[in-house]
Amino acid sequence: MDKKLFKYLTFIPARSGSVGLKNKNLKKIGKKNLIEIAIEFSKKFNDKNNFIFVSTDSEEYAKISIKAGANVPFLRSKKYSKSNSLMQDAINEFLIKIKDLENYTFEYLVIILPTQPFRKIEDLKNGMKLFQKKVNTVISVKNIDRPKELIFHKKNNEVKIKAKHIPSNRQFIKSNYTPCGCFIVTKIKSYIKSNLFYNKKIMAINTEFPFNHDIDSKLDLKLAKLIHKGL
Repeated sequence: MDKKLFKYLTFIPARSGSVGLKNKNLKKIGKKNLIEIAIEFSKKFNDKNNFIFVSTDSEEYAKISIKAGANVPFLRSKKYSKSNSLMQDAINEFLIKIKDLENYTFEYLVIILPTQPFRKIEDLKNGMKLFQKKVNTVISVKNIDRPKELIFHKKNNEVKIKAKHIPSNRQFIKSNYTPCGCFIVTKIKSYIKSNLFYNKKIMAINTEFPFNHDIDSKLDLKLAKLIHKGL
């Protein structure tokens, strides 16, 4: 069987058993649900050389995904569709099964979460340009506007502050960032070798609200609908 090389494997995780917001991936922003929005976004990026795969355990989700233009050659196994399942397990399952069905190979793994409906294609394209600098992973991040001295863990309402000096004036706050979930891109070879998304050298694209707004609750969904009306 001849190999078919796709430059991009766009992986859209969409299991059906969401806990906080039931059937979260089918919630609509405007006329389209979150799965359709994620697929539509993914098709804007190198459509001809981009294998868009929706990883789902639901027949209903699969039908919606295929109609929207994605590939769902098989459903995700129940073993990897639990609330505590790792995305890596679903990705590894895909990489194994797709070789049994088709002899496909991929250069980049692009992870697109359906819960981010407003991401900008320019951010992803700018992120891909960073691979010219010999990096292995590019992620989207957001500024949390907090100094590292004010980031700490809490246990039984108790916190332990390590820093001797905590800056109180905003002008002394240094920028700290966290992954925002708009996208993660890593080289497939690096991922297979490490079984990790973050493979050094890592670079980041900074995103701004509302283009990094994530939907995880009813309140997030209400806000997203208001944002949609205003855009």
